[in-house]
Amino acid sequence: MTTREYEGAGIIVHWDSSRCFHSERCTNGAPTVFDRTARPWVNPLGAGADEIAKVIDTCPSGALSYTRTDGAPNGRRGRAADEDPGRSTATDARSPMSDRTPASVSVTITPLRNGPLSVSGPVDLAGPDGTVELVERVDLCRCGHSASKPLCDNSHARVGFIAPGS
Repeated sequence: MTTREYEGAGIIVHWDSSRCFHSERCTNGAPTVFDRTARPWVNPLGAGADEIAKVIDTCPSGALSYTRTDGAPNGRRGRAADEDPGRSTATDARSPMSDRTPASVSVTITPLRNGPLSVSGPVDLAGPDGTVELVERVDLCRCGHSASKPLCDNSHARVGFIAPGS
């Protein structure tokens, strides 16, 4: 799982790429902070801590969360630096992962053109150490060049991988 932290003025933005299912609430809510075409894609200096926290609080997957370093109160996706992230990263009840009754579980695997296999779950992802994590969405490498197999790390773009897909 790829997790990153981006430190800004009064806030640290936490991002777990394995949880993200691209609802685009972040990119639509604060495009000066969240820009999927930029590297890094999160610019925590692009807006004030209050605005960033307000947008992250709308993230349905829990892929984005934050820690306020300015003493301001945390919202639903906020957490203290020493706090277990479980509450702040919990998936919303209205998201596809929230209802795991056998009749409603559906997994879709979509090959993306010139890219990975996009798996929309819920699925249990087993790690090399034997741990199992429930994920809602994950991209699996199909070019063979990822340094984090079986997960995609976007090496397909670097190596010029060509394959059909959506």
